[in-house]
Amino acid sequence: MKKQIVIVLVAFVTTMTLWSQSKQISTINNNWKFHNGDFEVEKSDATWENINLPHTWNNIDATDDTPGYYRGIGWYKKALQIDAKKEEDNSRTLIYFEGANQVADVYVNGKWVGNHKGGYTRFHFDITKFLNYGEKNILAVKVDNSHNENIPPLSADFTFFGGIYRDVFLVQLNSVHFSRDDYGSSGVYVTTPEVSKEKAKVQINSLLNNKANQNRTVQLLNRIIDEEGQIVSEKTQKVNIKKDKNNVSVKEIFSIENPKLWSPDNPYLYQVITQIKDAKTDEVLDESIQPLGCRWFKFDAEKGFFLNGEYLKLIGTNRHQDYLKKGNALTDEMHVRDVRLLKEMGGNFLRIAHYPQDPTVLEMCDRLGILASVEIPIVNAITESEAFTENSLLMAEEMVKQNFNHPSLIIWAYMNEVLLRLPFSQKTEKERYEVYAKNVTKLASKIEHHIRALDPDRSTMIPNHGAIERYKDAGLTAVPMVLGWNLYQGWYGGKFEDFDKTLENLHELFPNQALIITEYGADVHPRLHSFEPERFDYTVEYGNAYHEHYLKAIMERPFIVGANIWNLNDFYSESRGYAKPRTNLKGITTLDREKKDTWWLYKTMLSEEPIVKFGQNKWNIRGGVAEAGTNHCTQPVTVYSNGTSVEVKHNNKVYNAEVIANIARFSIPFLNGINRLEAKSNINSKVCADILDVDFRLAPHQFSNLKDDFYNLNVLLGSKRFYEDKIKSHIWIPEQEYSEGSWGYIGGEPYRPKTKYGSLPSSELDIIDSEDDPIYQTQRVGIQKFKADVPNGKYVISLHWAELESDIQHEKLIYNLGDDKVSESVSDRVFNVLINGNYIEKNLNLTEQFGAEKAISKKYEIGISNGKGITIDFETVKGNPVLNAIQIRKVL
Repeated sequence: MKKQIVIVLVAFVTTMTLWSQSKQISTINNNWKFHNGDFEVEKSDATWENINLPHTWNNIDATDDTPGYYRGIGWYKKALQIDAKKEEDNSRTLIYFEGANQVADVYVNGKWVGNHKGGYTRFHFDITKFLNYGEKNILAVKVDNSHNENIPPLSADFTFFGGIYRDVFLVQLNSVHFSRDDYGSSGVYVTTPEVSKEKAKVQINSLLNNKANQNRTVQLLNRIIDEEGQIVSEKTQKVNIKKDKNNVSVKEIFSIENPKLWSPDNPYLYQVITQIKDAKTDEVLDESIQPLGCRWFKFDAEKGFFLNGEYLKLIGTNRHQDYLKKGNALTDEMHVRDVRLLKEMGGNFLRIAHYPQDPTVLEMCDRLGILASVEIPIVNAITESEAFTENSLLMAEEMVKQNFNHPSLIIWAYMNEVLLRLPFSQKTEKERYEVYAKNVTKLASKIEHHIRALDPDRSTMIPNHGAIERYKDAGLTAVPMVLGWNLYQGWYGGKFEDFDKTLENLHELFPNQALIITEYGADVHPRLHSFEPERFDYTVEYGNAYHEHYLKAIMERPFIVGANIWNLNDFYSESRGYAKPRTNLKGITTLDREKKDTWWLYKTMLSEEPIVKFGQNKWNIRGGVAEAGTNHCTQPVTVYSNGTSVEVKHNNKVYNAEVIANIARFSIPFLNGINRLEAKSNINSKVCADILDVDFRLAPHQFSNLKDDFYNLNVLLGSKRFYEDKIKSHIWIPEQEYSEGSWGYIGGEPYRPKTKYGSLPSSELDIIDSEDDPIYQTQRVGIQKFKADVPNGKYVISLHWAELESDIQHEKLIYNLGDDKVSESVSDRVFNVLINGNYIEKNLNLTEQFGAEKAISKKYEIGISNGKGITIDFETVKGNPVLNAIQIRKVL
């Protein structure tokens, strides 16, 4: 196939001086130009944006209020100046991509070089014959992240960011070099077929290319170096390579006596240094440095996982490659930080999901001692086509060969929740579904056999969702060596206790297969809190309760060999609404890696480091209603610790509590203003301490008893949640019913959208024109009045609305496992609003006047001098009046 395109470029020129005997590798990430759209749309160079790599074109539009995000073509181009070389020089120049999502076509000087399918594996092209050495060259890359039914993933609960979102390298190789042509691998494969405490057998398989126009004789040197830089063993052999020969395999076997074993506690790494040397001059033509970790492992379906003969519970997280406002275009340092976060937490197991990630991730797993699995991105469903099968097998081979040498890697995985979203109904299209299920299992068997042939020493795994019988009946559970299960009892449906029952059921159904809980978690918005938490309220407290239960159940069952929290970090999922739209909030850290309570729960449980840490430690602006006859509000406070007891000091009073399951629980009477809490515990003869400062905004129980001057009141109607707005320095508190001398609502009921699994505490809608969706996702329906018996003065009242019922059609969420909304009839809603008898809104129709699902905020000034406070009346014209939130602020 020949493709040719004319590309004009006015840009900085990167000059490359690459010629030397050894290989040269350097990034070319700077001074690119980018055009969003197909090249033919706009040829003027002035319309191209100056960018550096890594880059994605979806970091903004995939997170805005407009549904959907651009999935299509983007063009990148760059000028390269490469020094001239001699005519007889047979060295090679490669362009190497760590990742471009998801189809990439590469052009050099207007000529098509090649195409790569798949957005998560590495690839390269030999561009030697396309370059004009000693002149300026134009490199252009067409990237397309459009949906393609023949390229996995077809759908998923994450955003398919488009672009060249990882590093790009220019690689200069001598004519004789290690092959990069074996599916983007290093060309050197290291295995440890036999390992014990007494001896390790190491095999090194090198693939050599000779691009010269003559036969070559070289020396191949293999050397094993320990961490102290000492040579453990080395061997040299002479190799004759015929001209134009590729992937010539040369093997060498070593033995290491009394090897230092690799483990999470001691991730000891040897180096395997392999060199190709000119047989006459002894000059190094190419060099490869690969990690070597000596370890052996075993999965036991009854007793658990064993590393180097010792039992080890695998506990860790999954990880998506997202970051706040950057999409998936992360630097190496950001990947390093994420793996360090897992290690700092005490985790020893990372599921790299749902796709191979930046090579830095597994490099850090090797160095830090974190065992890992990695998988290809077949998610939710397959396409029953030959092209889909070919691309899946290609991805599997790229995954295995590119990540082959990492001692941290113990599992190859594929097909995440592949029977979650069925293209054919099991009830109404039973025969067609059965054909589809057989085709899924057939593809799984092909991938399984292919991976085992490529790497017989590691395990394989398919992660399934909770429809256990569906996978068993399809025959999928019989295919892999290890079964992964993504379980969310108590979140998408059911109760926490159902998780325990499911674990026992799985062990009974699959007694001969190791079981890993590959996903579990609850969405947590770090600014939402409740002292009456419930499913789908997104509060810190519900998430804490969820993980406390799950962690206990997992740890007490040895047949659950491991578990991965979903997820290390919050990540973007464009189709989601909920408390923070466009984001999956199940991370134990936020998109910018703020540690949630759950991170501290696991650190306290898993780490040997003495710990005392306040829970809800980012909740610095609290609020609540004063208790009758007092000037304080008592609220629960938790402290995470691996000690036996914790002491908390508050306002010169000391409270003590026993640590149960790594948590000490307290009830603290907060006063209005700044409250300092000091926690300490004596752990292993060491005093550990933590301090938490809370700015408490005390709301009056009776205005007449309020000792401090009333300032403001922020109330969420129809809600049991607190919402902390750090930007505006507000705390929103739950509603209460009115009583004389106080404040609250009269009449109505909380809005609770109905689902197949019961009603939910808030709407899941993405509220337009608001960065604070929780303010507008709850409401009181049929409200008659809101009263506040405030003292005389001047006030500003802000009323907040959003119409949560409308005929707007929303795309059915792919991953919805239990919150499927039940359709309800939508009726017109028209009402009047009066403040102290004066009409401020007549015939208010939220949908007609402002639009449904949109944040509406109106301020009203009022003076009070008669001692009667504030009364807001809601008069029905048609349908039920609503109010989502109210703010009352005293001005004078």
